[in-house]
Order: sequence, then C-alpha cells, then structure tokens
Amino acid sequence: MQQIYAIIGYPLGWVMYVLYHFVQNYGLALILFTLLTRALMIPLSIKQQKSSVKMALIRPEMEEIQKKYATNKEKQMEEMNKLYAREKFSPTSGCLPMLIQFPIMFGLIDVIYNPLKHILRIPAETITAMASVVEKLTGVALNYNTTQMEIIRLVRENPAAFANTGAEWIDKIVNLNLNFGPFDLTKTPTWHLDLLKDPVYMWLLLIPILSLVTSFLLSYTSMKNTAGTAPQMKGMNMSMMLMMPLFSAWFAFMVPAGVGFYWLISNVVYAIQNFILFKVYNPVEMAEKAKAEMEERKERERLERIEAKKKAKAGDAAAAEKALSQKELNRQKIAEARRRMAEKYGETYVEDENNQDI
Repeated sequence: MQQIYAIIGYPLGWVMYVLYHFVQNYGLALILFTLLTRALMIPLSIKQQKSSVKMALIRPEMEEIQKKYATNKEKQMEEMNKLYAREKFSPTSGCLPMLIQFPIMFGLIDVIYNPLKHILRIPAETITAMASVVEKLTGVALNYNTTQMEIIRLVRENPAAFANTGAEWIDKIVNLNLNFGPFDLTKTPTWHLDLLKDPVYMWLLLIPILSLVTSFLLSYTSMKNTAGTAPQMKGMNMSMMLMMPLFSAWFAFMVPAGVGFYWLISNVVYAIQNFILFKVYNPVEMAEKAKAEMEERKERERLERIEAKKKAKAGDAAAAEKALSQKELNRQKIAEARRRMAEKYGETYVEDENNQDI
C-alpha cells in the first residue's frame, strides 16, 4: 500500500511543492491544491449531473426490461445494453468523480507524511541519514508514518545532533511551517484523553467534526437536487447520505489532519460547485428537455414506420422489411425455418392468412 501511496504521491508532491513555495503556507497550499483538483474535475461533475438526469429518464424502460426478462438474466443484460447504446448512457459515468477522489487522497497521504521529500525536496540519502540519527537518539525504530515527522521534531529540538547531515537542510527543516492557524496538519486527530490535554489536539478535533457536518450537508443537498429519483432508490440514497459522512469522520481520525483538512475544504468547494451547477444545469429543466427530445425521437420513428409501410404497399422490399416490427420479423424467421424443415421431410407446410403457421 505504501508503494501505491508513493506512486500517486509523486506528481501530487510536485504540485504541493510549487503551491507551498508560492504562498509559503502549508494550509493555504492545501486549499489551493483542493481548488485546483476540483477545477480539473468540473467537466466530470457536469457529466455526472447530466448522467443523473438521463438515468431518471430511462429508468421506466429499465424497469420494464427487468420485469419482462426477470427469469432470463442474459436477455435482460442484452436489452439493457441496447438501451444504454441507444440513449448513449453509461451506468458507471456518474461514479467517476467519487472514484477519482480516493487516489488523490492516497497520494495526499504520502505527501503529508513525507514533507521533507515532497515540500523541501531533501535527497533520499540525507533523509535516511537523519532517520539513523533519530533512531540513535530515541532508541525506537521508525516506520513509514513516523519517520519524517520525528526527524522534523528532533531537528528542531536538537539541531546540533544532525550537524553531519547538512546545515542547509537543517535550516530548511527548522523554518518549515506545517501549521494552519492553530492546526498542526501533520498530527492525527484523536479521542485519547491524555493527548487531548494538549491544545493542539483539542483544535484538531474540529477537523473530523466539520468533515462530518459538511459531508452530511453535501450528501443531503445532492440527494435533494437529484431529479426523478425512483422510490426504490430513495432508501439507497438515504443510506449513502448517512454512511458517507460517517466514513469521512472515521477516515479523518485515521490519517494526518492535513488529509481531513483537504476533505473538509473539498466538501465546501464541492457544495459551492454543486450550487452553481444546479443553477446552470438545472436537473428539472434538463429532464424536461431530454424528455421532449425523447418523445420527439419516438414520434419521428413512428412516422418513419408509417411512411415505410406506405412504401411497402407500393412494392418497395427494403421499406417492407423496415416497416415490420421485431415480433413480425421473428415470426417470419420461425415460419421460414419450419417451411424448410417440412420440405426436408417431404411434408407440406401451410401458413394461414394471419401469418400463423400450421
């Protein structure tokens, strides 16, 4: 998992590096990072909005297919795919913005756990040398989550112990500001009573709490603004409205405060973005427009069939085939197969006037 974090964190680390050295403030850099990632996902959010409207429109046809082919899952899937292709709809397109958020957070975890690597760009061999000094001073083996944080803490407490690792890097570590106001974004929020005696951890409790509140409000407004939600989908949406905020709060207690801070700012930015999208791409208006276009298409297809039947009566073979319904075409294929079978065994095949074979 750490390797995955590192791979995703590499490009995000360069983004944070540029932003941090531009504003000289870790919290502001995270806010700008959030705004940037959200801005890049605006096209996907618009697509998600349109997808929800399309889903509402084709849901009656989907339910009809599910009911008609309830005992034939293969045929049901075939008809569903035909419906999706005809309506140019992808059932997974609405999930893409949410799925993209997770790799961003995984990469951000690596960036926040490793500020010496990503923010200060200290060479790997220098960080390893500093880690060795820390282990000698503390007698405790370091891990992925603690190495660079412990280096920062001890360099500030005892810079002389790290003299052999380079004065340039020691100065940069001493001057590195990873706070945002009262929040130390490198520490992990906790409910541990002993740690909560420290005002730093008391402040950090606000991040998961606000993450919970903003995530709930975001889920609520998103569900409220969804057009044409089917009754059976409301229970699912209600579950998501409760589960996602709880997950965000739980997650914020598992990782450094910087990740929860990103999630919190992301929720606020996303809520503003949704409000603007709702005004520009109103789902009710979009649904009415799409419904009108669908009815217009169906009417056009009906008129084309009527015109094809007229041409068929005049002897146009191609038009005759086009005028036939799928049921009629299937009946003709069955009749032709039975006629050939009858001829094979020397029997006489008779078809009545109503196109019902005998």
